[in-house]
Amino acid sequence: MDNHFFAYRRLVLVFLLVVILGINRAIAQEGVVYLVGAGPGDPDLISLKGIKALRKADVVLYDALANPEILLHCRKDVRLIPVGKRAGRPSLKQEEINQLLISEAKNGHCVVRLKGGDPFVFGRGGEELLALCERKIEVRVIPGITAAIAAPAYAGIPVTHRGLARSFTLVTASTKDQDLNDAVQWKSLVNLGGTVAFYMGARIVPEICQTLISEGLSPETPAAIISNGTLTSQKVLRGRLKDFTPTYIDYGKLTPALLLVGEVVEVTPEQLDPTPKDEIKVLAVTLNRKISELTPRIEGEVALTETFTSNTPDVYSLDYLQLLKSVGFTHIVFSNTKSVEAYFKLCEQKGVNIIGENTLLITLGEAITQKLRDYGYDAVTVKSYNEVAEYLIGDKALLLPSKYDAVSGATKTVTK
Repeated sequence: MDNHFFAYRRLVLVFLLVVILGINRAIAQEGVVYLVGAGPGDPDLISLKGIKALRKADVVLYDALANPEILLHCRKDVRLIPVGKRAGRPSLKQEEINQLLISEAKNGHCVVRLKGGDPFVFGRGGEELLALCERKIEVRVIPGITAAIAAPAYAGIPVTHRGLARSFTLVTASTKDQDLNDAVQWKSLVNLGGTVAFYMGARIVPEICQTLISEGLSPETPAAIISNGTLTSQKVLRGRLKDFTPTYIDYGKLTPALLLVGEVVEVTPEQLDPTPKDEIKVLAVTLNRKISELTPRIEGEVALTETFTSNTPDVYSLDYLQLLKSVGFTHIVFSNTKSVEAYFKLCEQKGVNIIGENTLLITLGEAITQKLRDYGYDAVTVKSYNEVAEYLIGDKALLLPSKYDAVSGATKTVTK
């Protein structure tokens, strides 16, 4: 009988162990969701913590307002899911986005929900947070720089300033569910003073300005419309409330835009524009290097430089290849003949060719150029990465010996 008792006890212990292991396995398979703010437009304005989240994400659900270049921080095998969320354009319903986040996390994936600006500033991040918490899914929030502060700053406009503005108010002008007059407490805005920033209201700027005037704000109050904030294409229209009449401009062409109202608009007498940068976007195709030797020679002097490792095609998801294509590289550099062969083999396998109609190809030798001709492409032939750098950024290349040292161990002379 004792033997039966001990056997039974062992069986119970084994059963309990199996149950515990199963529970732990289920818990371990549960994923995590990061709600990440992508910032206002300039891809360099995403936080380092946001970049770290992208680097480990299995899947990314991203808004239309998030700069696609930010997604280049993702793993090469990432799944990218566009979910829209831009005024006037088709997009998933919020409930559908919530369910996608839940299902991906339940499948054990590391999920990034990449949202333009800051997740909790008119981004419905709170709704997604609640939906995830209700399902007991681990969720972490990584704030982003909001456009209402960054876009004026890029134009040299402080949203608060001693003696002019002691408060700063954010208002959404998107009024899908109710009339604009009922959605905003206009009299309170006028009485509060300070600076007011209107999100998502480019098309109704005249209506906003006229309502503020009718509620008692002076028609001479300075105002500005900031379009494509923080991008090199940023445009700022300054004036006064009375200037922004329905016939002043085609406001629809300014979206996405921010309307800023307050005395701070005139703090700086001269217009400040985003730091100009040549819109050169370079893809360096290598055979097995994770970072091309070209990168340190031109990094910081061009809009974008990226490395494509052509001998590991299985690493690249179709989503990532399509992302590379959408970036619109102005130049693609091939380092050897094998990288050319591997690149076009990958194109055939995946059905995506990153070379665009206006892409200029550059090679490091005549043999590589001839190999490209075999595939129907011509190219500019140079002798070294230093010459590529000089070709792309001109005399600036001669001023960067420290960057050359980091790669080659010795300064090289660029041959003109």
